[in-house]
Amino acid sequence: MALLVLSPLLGLTIGLVDPPPDPLGAPAASFGTLLGRSHAVALLGSSVALAVGVAVLALLAGAWLAWAEQRLRYPGRRVLAVVSLLPLATPSYVAAATFAQSMGPGGWVGGPLGLPRMTGLGVAVFVLAVVCVPYVHLLVGAALARTSAAEEEAARALGAGAWRVAWTVVFPRVRAALALSALLCLLYAISDFGAVAVLDAPVLTWRLYGAVKGQELAQATLLGAAVLGVTVPLFALARVLHGARQAGTVANPRLPARRQPGAAALAATYATHAVVIGAGVVLPVVTLVQWVGVGLRRDLVFASPWTVTAESVAVAAIGAVVTGALAWAPAWVAARDRRWGGWVEQATLLTSALPGVLLALGLVLVALAASRTVGDGRAVYAALTGSGVLLLAGYAVRFLAEGFAALKTAVLQIDRRQEESALALGVGRALFLRRVGLPAMAPGVAAASLLLFLAVLKELPVTLLLGGAVGVQTLAFRVWDRYSEAMWHDAGVAALLLEVVALAVVLATLRWRRAV
Repeated sequence: MALLVLSPLLGLTIGLVDPPPDPLGAPAASFGTLLGRSHAVALLGSSVALAVGVAVLALLAGAWLAWAEQRLRYPGRRVLAVVSLLPLATPSYVAAATFAQSMGPGGWVGGPLGLPRMTGLGVAVFVLAVVCVPYVHLLVGAALARTSAAEEEAARALGAGAWRVAWTVVFPRVRAALALSALLCLLYAISDFGAVAVLDAPVLTWRLYGAVKGQELAQATLLGAAVLGVTVPLFALARVLHGARQAGTVANPRLPARRQPGAAALAATYATHAVVIGAGVVLPVVTLVQWVGVGLRRDLVFASPWTVTAESVAVAAIGAVVTGALAWAPAWVAARDRRWGGWVEQATLLTSALPGVLLALGLVLVALAASRTVGDGRAVYAALTGSGVLLLAGYAVRFLAEGFAALKTAVLQIDRRQEESALALGVGRALFLRRVGLPAMAPGVAAASLLLFLAVLKELPVTLLLGGAVGVQTLAFRVWDRYSEAMWHDAGVAALLLEVVALAVVLATLRWRRAV
């Protein structure tokens, strides 16, 4: 696991120590020249502002939706909770492109309202926050699903008000989930390049993608190091929210009865659902349907989507299983080992801050370095890339944080006192896990499965750079390829199929996530 996590960092280090030569044979530029040419300092500030803005908005909206799903009773709760998770299936660049087109001048929403052109950093913050809300919703909801009504009822019987109960009883039990959700949102915003590229938001990943595309490898390496460096204060911020001590679990938790919300809470709930569903589901779907409709009216030829859909589902399932299996051990240690848990958590999450473009580049550099150390280097490199090993390694490192966060939240739900009592009574660990541990972890495991499957399903940079040798063409690849070629009708079909697959997976894991 350590070798896998450190591989892209090793490739980045090799690039910094021994910068790749210019493809056109130009002399190597100095560090100062590269720094000034890339405008890294200004881009650094924009990247931090983007990440913090996305995390704050996503935490507020996602935590409220999780609370509403688990604790409130209002018309349409279950349907709205499921549909609010569908932005997970929408690639960030699709969400950005459809939002900019529909809300801008001439769009089906922006045209009648006379709205200006929707680009820039502020729009990128909003679009990425909408895409990240389901991460918070899933993780915090999984934690709330395993809290107990007994403590809350006792606090109310002692005279505590609703806010006092939420702060002193509920918050300690969901604090870890909130911190991990915040970190996921920060890492997602820092590493995204699709939405910021479409919306012309000047951040590090926007310039990094341009450097890699233009084969400016030395500058790309420098920008990649800046992206990695900017995450250090963000990790510190998330660690403060996480806290040093986790609240204990409760044996046989009984969920509180769902309450009828007041007028203000009900309005806030419906408004949050409306924003998330409207910007994350309705706007993309309607715009994509329009793209498909234009193709039908013009009698354009549509490429068959069925083979690429089957390949996408297969690749996403395999990638999710491999990544989840690799995330289990770090999640278990981080949740149960007080001495090494913090270090394991930070080391595991850090690599996921690498943008997909840089991550794939780092793995390719490592594969090239490894192939040069053996006799038949070309055969070794072809085996690494053609067998899919490099592709699965890219998925595992890219989404390790998402699987780790959900699985750690799941492991924290196991009551250590129950485990100690079972072992003292002679019950084996396997029987305890099957009868007690797995039911307690079910919401978190389902959340991890859902997150990883959808993350691999819509991943683009890793698939583009590492999947070509395997011949993998996913729905995300089809969307990007057709959108780049202005073949919007085919892009619309592929993106709509992503939404359909996402809905099927969300419905399949719904019972596990609720665990009630």
